[in-house]
Amino acid sequence: MEIYIQAASAGRGLSWITEALSFFTRNPLGWIGAIIIIFIITMFIGLIPFGTFALNIFYPVIVGGYMLGCKAHHQGGSFELQHVFSGFKEPYFTRLVLVGVIYTVASLIALILFGIMAFVTLGGFELFHQLEQGQMGDIAQHQQDFIVLTLVAVALFTPFLMAMWFAPVIIISSDISPMSALILSFKACLTNIIPFTVYGVVVLILLIIAAIPLMLGYLVLLPVLTASVYIAYLDCFKIDSTNDPTQLLP
Repeated sequence: MEIYIQAASAGRGLSWITEALSFFTRNPLGWIGAIIIIFIITMFIGLIPFGTFALNIFYPVIVGGYMLGCKAHHQGGSFELQHVFSGFKEPYFTRLVLVGVIYTVASLIALILFGIMAFVTLGGFELFHQLEQGQMGDIAQHQQDFIVLTLVAVALFTPFLMAMWFAPVIIISSDISPMSALILSFKACLTNIIPFTVYGVVVLILLIIAAIPLMLGYLVLLPVLTASVYIAYLDCFKIDSTNDPTQLLP
């Protein structure tokens, strides 16, 4: 079994969201319950020491469970609450955790490098001296540096998001290694940059709209966005036994 990357049309960026709505409407209570449970769990874990690192490592495991629920829906069933924890079972758990470990370590290294770059760019210890002295006028001189650093941060961390985007669903759909799943996810996002741009614009608008009614709209939007990852996966990948050296990941 081999996984191949394929390109989707620009309009599919919108369809990923509209089609994901049917995943939610088949079992809305199951989806809402899953979102609330995970929110509560992550909130408590985030309060303990090093909880953030634990969340990063187990994030692919949780997403893998959601993807298994989406897979069940796609095969004629429906998403159920128990799917949330199905990623903690083999043959998925070990590889999903390794995806989280690789992602966390790589992100931490990138964060340290960015911190050093920001420290040097903004003047090092002199910046802290200015803050202590209340010299806000001098701080304002670094406004352009802040803008540049923001752009650098986006350019630095976007590839990590691309690598993680499809990795959990690739793991639960195949037997490839965690590193290969991350690389394949990055390549698929890059290949489909246009539909992902459309998708990003639509998601941004929906995030604003969903926040209006006391943020209750997120109880619907978050499940829909989760399911949209699986639908995008169906568009951006195909499983085939034929050989295509131009698209197959070594």
